[in-house]
Amino acid sequence: MGGNWGVAIRRFIEAGLQTLPLIALFVIPVLFAVNTLYSWTNPEVRAHDFAVGHKAAYMNVPFFIIRTVLYFLIWLFFGYRILRMANEHDRTGNPALFKKIKGASAPALLLFVLSTTYAFIDWIMSLEPTWYSTIYGWMFTVGQVLLTFAFMIALLVLLSKREPFSSFIKPAHYHDLGNLMLAFTMLWAYMSFAQLLIIWSENLPDEIPWYVRRFSGGWGYVAWFISIFHFCIPFFLLLMRFMKKNPNYLRTLAVWMIIVRVVDVFWIVEPAFRQRGLEVYWTDIVILIGLGGIWLAYFIRHLKARPLLVPADPRNTYTRAHGH
Repeated sequence: MGGNWGVAIRRFIEAGLQTLPLIALFVIPVLFAVNTLYSWTNPEVRAHDFAVGHKAAYMNVPFFIIRTVLYFLIWLFFGYRILRMANEHDRTGNPALFKKIKGASAPALLLFVLSTTYAFIDWIMSLEPTWYSTIYGWMFTVGQVLLTFAFMIALLVLLSKREPFSSFIKPAHYHDLGNLMLAFTMLWAYMSFAQLLIIWSENLPDEIPWYVRRFSGGWGYVAWFISIFHFCIPFFLLLMRFMKKNPNYLRTLAVWMIIVRVVDVFWIVEPAFRQRGLEVYWTDIVILIGLGGIWLAYFIRHLKARPLLVPADPRNTYTRAHGH
């Protein structure tokens, strides 16, 4: 994409891409625990529940594993293909190569959206196999992009007082990234509310239990928390120009968005297992810190391996103007 804001976060995105092999390792325990996590693997459930048995051609363990491997192969192939071209462009500075990168990124983005949609349906929506929503996968993908922008903003502000960012970052960068975070906040809210509105208004017995579980037994308080602090307050704050141009304010909001994104995923996933009501265990916190810490260390390792700004990037008007 065009825009100078892309230069500021490019190395962050590339370092995040290079953590994909680690994420693939994290998925291996899930594949070994498929029979424990997913009720559709139980032959009795398939036999007595028409909705589950009807989907047996798609929801079966071998095909589930094949699709999971396929998702990662798609992401790794296109991601590392673009990364190799980006590294070659860094080395040579060939403008034609940058156009080639943009040309490869467009279809890769389409495949990313399509594959993540199916991945979230397989990994998360199928935890409750009798329920379905056609907007569910898109909602998760948009939430993933929103989380990415929040993390990029928080990291950029953290490094903005050091070179090379201290001489490069301008208020316009924060303003542009804040606008992107606002756009995806609105899109996430639209999809979430559209799903709720359609299911609740139809009042079909196959669909509403999913929301009934998430609005009862203490989970309803979490739902209100997400509604207010994931959309309402961030939406109004991001409408204000001063909020998006003040790095300290924007960083605080970005960190908060990371937290509420975790809460939202927790609210969506855990009621499938904790149907008696809201329950939070110490292992929930430990696994988040443990896996998150491993990922963050791996991310920082790749981030430190190369310069944080790309002088050869044609969008980088600052370094070209100052001869860096």
